[in-house]
Amino acid sequence: MNRPFELLSSTSTPLTHDLAAAFAAMKPSPTERPLMKKRLTDLRNKIDNDLAVSFHWATADLDGETYRVNGQHTAHLLADMNGKFPEGLSVHMDKYKVADESGLAVLFRQFDPRNSGRTPADVAGAYQGLEEDLRDVPRPIAKLAIEGIAWFHKEIEGLPPIVGDDRYEYFHETEYHEFIRWAGKLFSVKTPELNGIPIAAAMWGTWEANETPAREFWDEVARGGNPESDEAPTTKLDNWLKALKDKKQPGYVAKVKAPSIYQGCIHAWNAWRRDDTVLKAIKTDITKGFLEISE
Repeated sequence: MNRPFELLSSTSTPLTHDLAAAFAAMKPSPTERPLMKKRLTDLRNKIDNDLAVSFHWATADLDGETYRVNGQHTAHLLADMNGKFPEGLSVHMDKYKVADESGLAVLFRQFDPRNSGRTPADVAGAYQGLEEDLRDVPRPIAKLAIEGIAWFHKEIEGLPPIVGDDRYEYFHETEYHEFIRWAGKLFSVKTPELNGIPIAAAMWGTWEANETPAREFWDEVARGGNPESDEAPTTKLDNWLKALKDKKQPGYVAKVKAPSIYQGCIHAWNAWRRDDTVLKAIKTDITKGFLEISE
């Protein structure tokens, strides 16, 4: 099989405005994706926050014409930054030759492939890995715990939102570590009904209110509730959470929104803390605001 593209040269050079402008003005490969405003915004934020690393640009020669294959977003953004151009950046430039347009498509696919992109799970795992006492917590569970904490801070406490990958900096807050370690033991393949950000947020809220009973309450929910009563708050909550995920379960309701799921969890918790032995139904209405969490 003939290789669809051939590398002619590969160089690294300091990044200048003139270089960016020239690259932005190049003839684009017909395989190039449209300029995306969100991508430009993300790149600008990265540059403004001094987080940019060396850029990787590529061209390809075909039938006497040189095409831009990769790097259009960074080139266009940087070309428009004359006067505020960042200092100290470099660009790695690869020059290829392709035999035909099919080679352009194959070459385009080699840059930023979907399978090698940094997923939220990858980023969360990176932050988690820096905390020695959290390294043995299963990564999906640690990620869920942090996302639940972030959701609680934003939606319940009204703190300034921390979204995207920045949420995972919470891994460095030691006040959350014991909760994360506990969550790592609580969750298992037998508790899929607990796998949800608003549920993790409710866990954190109750933990913060009163850690010891929170452990007892959620441990009981994870085991299926009170074995002696189908009407007990923990049993009612576990069955309700199962019904949210399984159409075959009695009481299934499609598309319950995250705030209502959180509210239902706190409603059951408050009933349990009152020592109610019977809970007729899980209440999820938030029209009057979120419930206060009983201690």
